[in-house]
Amino acid sequence: MSIEVTYDKRLRAVPADRDAYAAMVGGLRADLARLDAQGAGDPSEVFRLLRRVGFGLVVLGEYGEAVSHLERALLLAESPAALTAVRINLADAHRYAGDLDRAEPLYLEALAIAPPDMRDFALQHLAKHRIDQHRLDEAESLLREALELRRAKEDPELIASTEQALAHCRRHTENPG
Repeated sequence: MSIEVTYDKRLRAVPADRDAYAAMVGGLRADLARLDAQGAGDPSEVFRLLRRVGFGLVVLGEYGEAVSHLERALLLAESPAALTAVRINLADAHRYAGDLDRAEPLYLEALAIAPPDMRDFALQHLAKHRIDQHRLDEAESLLREALELRRAKEDPELIASTEQALAHCRRHTENPG
């Protein structure tokens, strides 16, 4: 039984095992509810749980509830890294739900504040957004920049992820619609 996330043909995060993933998110929600009931939880722990639950709900396709958790997490984010990550997650929730207009400023804000070691993530997520907007030349440019940064990191999984996104972008260029 796996609680891993994989990616569908549109490069959107989906659970490898939906039941196991839903159970894991349910456990995180219970932990968050306990902290909320106590009323004085450590803000960094509350942030961590809100973000994990929010992302988990995005993966499960429960976008409205994901947005609620991620907006709450955004209020608790303190570092540029945390702000970048939660903005990307919140933008993904809007994009996956089809609300590209609400996603746009969040991706741009994430890119603007991303620490150098997270710039590749912000670029890649903005590029996927551009693919959904059918702005394929921009998407390819963003992905090429992300790939360059990821090659410098020498992380094979990140490199493969960006190469997969570039291939996806090229397929859309060759076969629009």
